[in-house]
Amino acid sequence: MTCLCLDTRRAARSLTRLYEDHLRPCNLTPAQFGLLSLLAAKPNLSQADLAEFLDLDQTTLSRNLRLLIANKWLKRSRSTMDRRQSLYTITPTGLELRRTALPNWNRAQQQMRENLGTDWETAFSILQRLTNVAAA
Repeated sequence: MTCLCLDTRRAARSLTRLYEDHLRPCNLTPAQFGLLSLLAAKPNLSQADLAEFLDLDQTTLSRNLRLLIANKWLKRSRSTMDRRQSLYTITPTGLELRRTALPNWNRAQQQMRENLGTDWETAFSILQRLTNVAAA
């Protein structure tokens, strides 16, 4: 029996392992690298914004944020608009770590690009369609 959900989850686990292997020398997980990259591009995001951008549940996101803050890769500040809301920004140390890890991430990307060949762009298109259809 084929099941799109099970096969997609299996593929996701395999991809995660590949990226973990490449990012391990930098002591980063793919999720942490993703958070650092997002905040490098879009500083001062709230936890709700981060959860929405990354499609993560609050518990998983909170755990990752706490670790990144403890390692001084991110900082948390209070919003000037709503003092109850925290905003997250990448620190200079976090930017340096991301810069150091980027070649490792690029190698994982290149490995997948080479293995997929001409299907590389098609894979992104299909993943986007799957996400949109499942969310609808």
